Amino acid sequence: MFPVSSVRARGLAVLAAVGALLATAGPAVADEYPLNTEYVALGDSFAAGPLLLPQDGYHFDPCLQSTVDYAHLVAKALQAKTFRDVTCSGATTDNILATPQKPDLPISPSVPIQIGAVTPTTTLVTISIGANDIGLASLALTCLNLLPEPNGTSCKDTATAGGVDRGAEAVAAEAPHLAAVLDTVHQKAPHARIVITSYANYIQPGGCYPLQPVWPRDADYIQGLVNQLGEVTKAVAAQHNAEYVDFVAPGVGHDGCHLTQNWVNVVLPGTTLGPVPLHPTWLGERNFARILLEHLGQ
Repeated sequence: MFPVSSVRARGLAVLAAVGALLATAGPAVADEYPLNTEYVALGDSFAAGPLLLPQDGYHFDPCLQSTVDYAHLVAKALQAKTFRDVTCSGATTDNILATPQKPDLPISPSVPIQIGAVTPTTTLVTISIGANDIGLASLALTCLNLLPEPNGTSCKDTATAGGVDRGAEAVAAEAPHLAAVLDTVHQKAPHARIVITSYANYIQPGGCYPLQPVWPRDADYIQGLVNQLGEVTKAVAAQHNAEYVDFVAPGVGHDGCHLTQNWVNVVLPGTTLGPVPLHPTWLGERNFARILLEHLGQ
């Protein structure tokens, strides 16, 4: 048998060699794939920033993409060497992966599938998607009531009639679609950091009727679905080697009931530059970019 002192010496030598190897390997990998080498943004109107001026370029853009959406702001802060923002209003997970999108605008051309923008050299991908798969915006619009109860129809009552919560079922069924997006991005960009986000804190608990024309229980129902979709997205991200960023919790106090500091609109727009109902404002996109940059360690 070897003397104890000899074994200890050999062990220390091995540990030192491994430590030296790790010390040299870590930075080499980081240097090979720096975060700002190639950034691609995927997603729907939440990420595209429809009608937030200035819109992208001086041409007709069927996606209504803004140059102040969070992706553009993140790219600028990172000084991205290559940046492709293919977010598009109305997009679904299917429009990311398989089916060219036909925006609902007159004489608008089809938009190629978004995954085509991701390449083997992509080093960062951000994604905001899922709401259009489950018709969340359409459901939210059915929650609007100009008159107080009982003069109208509750979207919660309609969605949960017969003891089945169709909204919650749709949210739960979204998991495999999100997983497919993440897996495909990984396959196309094996060295990329992949960050998928929640949606926003649209309306405070109990709403703020009649300032925003949504009855209290309907406000809680629709925001509850947004929160549930965030939880599903978080779980899928953890299972598919992606990073999740939550915009809901940081948005408390910045919902559509706070008209001078709102990150998103409900119906009545606030003063923070954003005309589209149920979408981010200019202030919202700026803060979503800030939150993403903080998550990325920038």
